[in-house]
Amino acid sequence: MRLPIRIQALRTAVLAAGLAFSHVPSWAARDFTPQAGTWIISEELDGKPGRGLAIDVQGNTFFMQVFGYEKNGDATFYMATGQMDGNTITAPLNRYSGGRSFGSAAKDAVEDGSPGNVTVSFANGLQGTVQFPGEEEVAIQRFHMQSAEFEDRYWVKERTRRFIVSAVDTDRQMAFFANMSLGGSSGRGLQMTLSDMPGDLLQRMACERLDGRDVYSCKATNDGIPSEQGNVQALRLHIAGIDVYGTVDILSNGAIQQMPLQGITAVGGEGTVITGCPPFIDAYVGNARGCNPVTSPSSGTWVVEDELLGKPGRGFAIDVQNGMVLAQVFNYLPDGAPTFHMGSGLYQGINASFPLNRYAGGRALGGPAASGHLVDSAGDLSIRFSENAVRQGYDDNRLVGIASIPGEEPKRIVRMSLEPDAAGLQGFLGQWWISFRGQSLPTFKLVNLTTLDGDYLTSEDGQVACNRADTELPSLRCLWTRDGVLMTGYLSNQPNNRFGGQLQVKDRHGHGMGLGNVPLD
Repeated sequence: MRLPIRIQALRTAVLAAGLAFSHVPSWAARDFTPQAGTWIISEELDGKPGRGLAIDVQGNTFFMQVFGYEKNGDATFYMATGQMDGNTITAPLNRYSGGRSFGSAAKDAVEDGSPGNVTVSFANGLQGTVQFPGEEEVAIQRFHMQSAEFEDRYWVKERTRRFIVSAVDTDRQMAFFANMSLGGSSGRGLQMTLSDMPGDLLQRMACERLDGRDVYSCKATNDGIPSEQGNVQALRLHIAGIDVYGTVDILSNGAIQQMPLQGITAVGGEGTVITGCPPFIDAYVGNARGCNPVTSPSSGTWVVEDELLGKPGRGFAIDVQNGMVLAQVFNYLPDGAPTFHMGSGLYQGINASFPLNRYAGGRALGGPAASGHLVDSAGDLSIRFSENAVRQGYDDNRLVGIASIPGEEPKRIVRMSLEPDAAGLQGFLGQWWISFRGQSLPTFKLVNLTTLDGDYLTSEDGQVACNRADTELPSLRCLWTRDGVLMTGYLSNQPNNRFGGQLQVKDRHGHGMGLGNVPLD
């Protein structure tokens, strides 16, 4: 999709708001960020073709593509974008026409009216409500999918999943690595090791999976540091794609204190592809030692790079979860009418290929409930996600892809950035847990990067300074002196808050980067 003029204006407005994280924004800060990807209307989740929402929130900018149907049953799409007011946005739901169809020459689309405003509100990063023109407010939720192959591989083979988690309360804060492994032939069952903890502790926990879901309950054991000497006594971990949430029980002054937990699956965990490795390491999780890890694509809005010209056009919503990929292509028919094509398939390493189908007969805005049906297939969409763009000679750290669209030559696609200078140094402003290493034992430090001066970012307390040690790489090197010992940490503003030794807590606008208060069912 070529960015509408509205998005360009939003970028200018965000930039004018100031680059320092310490500046007070003109909008209310959220304590979470809605997870990018496919969302569905809860009451319409019936296993049949229907309508849905592709939502992308970056900073304070909201971008949504809605796939639905006209009153005559034809498939169509709408787009809404704007600045969020706290957890809510009301914006025009715009329609477009006249853009490029599969295999046609390049064409710019034009705005083709609006059926009215849409209001979207979020309760947390996975749940919310939507009110379309002519309809009552209804609940929406993040769409979840998982392949049977992923389920089988995780529970049959020996493997490791790695997380970075943090717990913050009014009088205590901590972060640590959590490495969960299935013992396989060792017969030790599901284990979790916590490292880089306060006090340089290393803890081991015994875990069990709950109710066949991606939810785990872990308790400290006497294997390693005795539980009475460790900080963490129990941990409940919910995995939701790239994000994790739950609770952690801390032993403090002889009493147990339960704290909310937020975090991410880290490089080396779910979402990492291991290439050039022994056969026992598969495409989902594994030990990257001696191998070449390639991070899987972040879910959200993707665009054909050479069509990113500031005018309405076509775009992709790509969602990768648990061994599967789901894609919606928002495009046009040869007569210029807007439509959408959708398909899903297994995510095999860094490749995916599946039919792009067109549907009809589903629910129109303000119309009665209806399910869609298959009309035809335009052919297969094949996507290959390559390594970090910097390794290919590009000047940023976007993960790139090559899309083979029906009837067209392969094209390079990139993740769409809604915020100005998001890939530059300004994108690093905010609050981070950074894993520092040096001659002393590694540890996490909570760092507020508030000031950008030339090529250097400095923390609010002046203890940490970061810059690009290698201008050809996207990551920053951060230095901190701990008890007279120089410690080094690294930052990378990868999409979806993903890098080996960091966890972004708040962005430069003060918005929380986790999922917020998700009910622990």
